[in-house]
Amino acid sequence: MRGIVTWYHPELQTALIERAGGFTVGTIVCGRFSLGDELIGQFTHEATTKLLNVTTGEPVMFLVEANALSEEQANELLGFMRD
Repeated sequence: MRGIVTWYHPELQTALIERAGGFTVGTIVCGRFSLGDELIGQFTHEATTKLLNVTTGEPVMFLVEANALSEEQANELLGFMRD
Protein backbone atom coordinates (compact mmCIF):
# COMPACT_ATOMS: atom_id res chain seq x y z
CA MET A 1 0.00 0.00 0.00
CA ARG A 2 1.22 3.51 -0.82
CA GLY A 3 0.83 6.58 1.35
CA ILE A 4 1.93 10.21 1.47
CA VAL A 5 3.07 12.01 4.63
CA THR A 6 0.55 14.85 4.91
CA TRP A 7 1.51 16.08 8.41
CA TYR A 8 4.63 15.51 10.49
CA HIS A 9 5.76 16.75 13.92
CA PRO A 10 9.57 16.29 14.13
CA GLU A 11 9.85 16.70 17.91
CA LEU A 12 7.14 14.13 18.65
CA GLN A 13 8.11 11.95 15.66
CA THR A 14 4.37 11.71 14.94
CA ALA A 15 2.90 11.65 11.44
CA LEU A 16 -0.35 11.51 9.54
CA ILE A 17 -0.23 9.46 6.35
CA GLU A 18 -2.88 9.72 3.63
CA ARG A 19 -3.54 6.42 1.91
CA ALA A 20 -6.28 4.56 0.07
CA GLY A 21 -9.15 4.06 2.48
CA GLY A 22 -8.35 6.94 4.81
CA PHE A 23 -5.57 8.25 7.01
CA THR A 24 -3.11 6.54 9.35
CA VAL A 25 -1.51 8.16 12.39
CA GLY A 26 1.54 6.88 14.20
CA THR A 27 5.05 7.42 15.50
CA ILE A 28 8.45 6.83 13.91
CA VAL A 29 10.35 4.20 15.90
CA CYS A 30 13.48 4.18 13.74
CA GLY A 31 14.39 6.03 10.56
CA ARG A 32 13.05 9.29 9.20
CA PHE A 33 10.70 10.89 6.74
CA SER A 34 9.51 14.37 5.87
CA LEU A 35 6.33 16.09 4.79
CA GLY A 36 5.38 14.92 1.29
CA ASP A 37 7.46 11.73 1.33
CA GLU A 38 5.93 8.67 -0.35
CA LEU A 39 5.86 5.48 1.74
CA ILE A 40 5.12 1.86 0.89
CA GLY A 41 4.07 -0.72 3.47
CA GLN A 42 1.24 -1.99 5.64
CA PHE A 43 -0.69 0.82 7.30
CA THR A 44 -3.73 -1.27 8.21
CA HIS A 45 -2.70 -2.92 11.49
CA GLU A 46 -2.12 -1.17 14.81
CA ALA A 47 1.42 -2.42 15.38
CA THR A 48 5.01 -1.58 14.53
CA THR A 49 5.59 -2.07 10.82
CA LYS A 50 8.47 -1.65 8.39
CA LEU A 51 7.85 0.92 5.67
CA LEU A 52 9.95 1.91 2.69
CA ASN A 53 10.42 5.62 2.21
CA VAL A 54 10.34 5.72 -1.60
CA THR A 55 11.52 9.34 -1.61
CA THR A 56 14.79 8.54 0.21
CA GLY A 57 15.06 4.80 -0.49
CA GLU A 58 15.49 4.14 3.25
CA PRO A 59 13.48 1.85 5.56
CA VAL A 60 11.41 3.31 8.40
CA MET A 61 10.01 1.49 11.43
CA PHE A 62 6.62 3.03 12.18
CA LEU A 63 4.20 2.37 15.04
CA VAL A 64 0.67 2.55 13.60
CA GLU A 65 -1.51 3.94 16.38
CA ALA A 66 -4.75 4.47 14.44
CA ASN A 67 -5.76 3.61 10.90
CA ALA A 68 -8.61 4.13 8.46
CA LEU A 69 -9.37 7.57 9.90
CA SER A 70 -11.75 9.69 7.85
CA GLU A 71 -10.66 13.14 6.69
CA GLU A 72 -12.91 14.65 9.37
CA GLN A 73 -11.32 12.50 12.09
CA ALA A 74 -7.83 13.36 10.83
CA ASN A 75 -8.61 17.09 10.91
CA GLU A 76 -10.01 16.81 14.43
CA LEU A 77 -6.89 14.98 15.59
CA LEU A 78 -4.64 17.64 14.04
CA GLY A 79 -6.63 20.29 15.87
CA PHE A 80 -5.82 18.60 19.18
CA MET A 81 -2.14 18.19 18.25
CA ARG A 82 -1.79 21.87 17.35
CA ASP A 83 -3.35 23.14 20.61
